[in-house]
Order: sequence, then C-alpha cells, then structure tokens
Amino acid sequence: MKLQKENTAPSFNIRELFIKHGKKIKLRKKEIFAKQGIPLFSVGLVEFGGFKLVYKQGKKEWIKSFIFEGGLLGSLPSIVNEQPSTYSILALEPSEVFVLSASEFKSKLDSENRYKEFLIQFLSTLYLKKEERVADFLLLEPEKRYKKFILEYHSVLERISQIDQAAYLGITNVALSRIKKRTFLNNQK
Repeated sequence: MKLQKENTAPSFNIRELFIKHGKKIKLRKKEIFAKQGIPLFSVGLVEFGGFKLVYKQGKKEWIKSFIFEGGLLGSLPSIVNEQPSTYSILALEPSEVFVLSASEFKSKLDSENRYKEFLIQFLSTLYLKKEERVADFLLLEPEKRYKKFILEYHSVLERISQIDQAAYLGITNVALSRIKKRTFLNNQK
C-alpha cells in the first residue's frame, strides 16, 4: 500500500497513530517485511528507507511498486480478509518502519472519522494508481513506460537498481539498457 506519492508523508494524525501505538523495527537490505503466500497481520509506515512489492513465480519476478519514506506497507486483501499476501515486501536498503498490528489499525479506522477520511483518500488514490498502471501496460510501449517511471521516481531513482527498474517496467534488464542508450542518444541531438 502507498499514499498519494511515494515520497509524500501521510497526514500528521496517521503518522502520530503509528508512532504512538506502533513499534519501530529496523530491516536490513533484502530483508522481508511480508512474504508472498503468507497472511500479513501488520501495517507499516516507512520512516526511513525503501521497499519493493514483488510478485514472484519460479525465478520470474515482477515489481508492483516501490515505497519510500512516508509510505504505508501492507496488503489490503491480506489485512482486510486475512488472506495470504499475493506479493512480498522486501527492503531495498537498510530501513526503519513503524509497525502497527492490523487489528489496531482497523480498529482506529473504524472508530474515528479523521482516520475514515484518510482511508477514503488513501483507497481512492490507490485505485487510481492501479488503473493508471494497468493502462500503461496495455497502451504504452516500454520506452514510454520508462519515461513515465523516470518522472514518477526521479527523486529516488539512484536508490532503485536497474534490475528492479526493469522488473517494474515488465522488461528485461538488457531491453532497459537499450532504452536508456536510445534515450541518452536522443537527448544528445
């Protein structure tokens, strides 16, 4: 899960909720916050660091999204319906997260209007982002998807490996290298 933009901090009340009722944990690079196929019983607020949400089948990996400071970590189907998570959440770098149990998070959202307003805004933003991502995959060539990726993640680009960028774009690392080379050459003209 994530907020409006990867680097946009949540409203003060949500951050306050996580700090007041959550527990701060540290994760090393490549450490797992959530594992695909296992229910997730907590929600995290990224205080420092970055994460990738990964679908994996055999050796093939697709990246759903990246989440950095101020973003929320979790899986709605897993938390709301107590189903196994359909993706894993892995730390891209050493990170610190405030973790809140899913039951505490749901309880606060159910009981206080300010959190309900946040949830409506959050779910609306999440839905619109998913719609855009599907449309991009269906309608845009990889080079155009790469250009959109650069615009969206420009402030954290150096924190995302080329292999992870390619997995997010749904292309091979070699194809991404070619796109970068063409883009660089076109910018030289």
